[in-house]
Amino acid sequence: MNNFHVFHAGVNFRSYPFKEINILSNPIENASDDLLENTKRMIKTIKATNVILDSGGNTIFNREQKGKETTCDKAMPIISDKGKINLTPHHVIEIARKLKPTAVVALDNPLQKKKNVLEKEMEFKKKLEINIAWAKETVKMGEKDCPEVSVLVPIQASSFEQMETFLEALSGLKISGVSLPIRNMGPRALVLFLTRLQQLQISWVHVLGTTCFTNMAIAAFFARQGLFEVVSMDAMTWKESAKFSGYLSPHNLCSHKINNETVIEASIENDCNCRYCKNVSFESIKEALYQERMLALCCHNSWVTESVAGELYRNAGTLDQLANFMNHKSPKERKSPEAIDAIYAAEEMKDQNIRKLQLLLE
Repeated sequence: MNNFHVFHAGVNFRSYPFKEINILSNPIENASDDLLENTKRMIKTIKATNVILDSGGNTIFNREQKGKETTCDKAMPIISDKGKINLTPHHVIEIARKLKPTAVVALDNPLQKKKNVLEKEMEFKKKLEINIAWAKETVKMGEKDCPEVSVLVPIQASSFEQMETFLEALSGLKISGVSLPIRNMGPRALVLFLTRLQQLQISWVHVLGTTCFTNMAIAAFFARQGLFEVVSMDAMTWKESAKFSGYLSPHNLCSHKINNETVIEASIENDCNCRYCKNVSFESIKEALYQERMLALCCHNSWVTESVAGELYRNAGTLDQLANFMNHKSPKERKSPEAIDAIYAAEEMKDQNIRKLQLLLE
């Protein structure tokens, strides 16, 4: 797929989609030497093409939401005997040194969702210092201990102005690329952020959040136009959807629940051509035992995620071509016109002062 890649998260021996895929691993899952060796065996078994070691920031995010503390003491292990979580850049780079992934994400303290502009700004300022400090520490340790591993710095910002402030604070730091969390980010904001990163000549952008059809189309366009050396996304929906008997459409990744209670009209045929759906009807999927159905859907969902990404990339030679393809594959997708209009604007103004595009898209 050239410079556009999907990294599958949540992969393990019990539920991995298929071989020769990119995977996203988590440091919590590799906290001990035994767990690390298990991950190494899994990577070898799957014949993973590329591996990104995530930072563990999502664990910090989830624990904070639940009112749980995460300590930061490099002298202590990641998981204590009492189940407490302890994370530092030292832990992340130590695992990267042993695992030897393609890239590692710098440790970060993700921003919590806030109701208004003032609260969002307070959240950003509260965590800016630690996020910059951890980014710098992770990059410097990576250069020293595992220079062959690329380091991606997560941009923890909920607005364009915050991103500018964040990137300014990183000025002078040699980084391989950035991770762009897009939680609660719409198509216009994603296009604006990517355009700015392209202007700054960032080589690798990893879009972290959701692999929905519209966001994937935007990422595919920026990749196909060669605006970055690498554009990647991580995918977890393939597994999360399968847990709830969700079948991802091979056309636009929309999830459709197929379980014992689903009413399926006789005229509806399964038109997916993946290796897991060959000669398999929706009725057969429905009647399967839960565990069998979940594993089959994991395989199907991950395959179609890769397939849709590839189709979007191949049809992103021009913006008109991409717009026609998106309309054909997902005519009811309400965010698609917004995304296409934003990319048109970015294409017209990408060589101008970014503030002009900002005024138009915000």
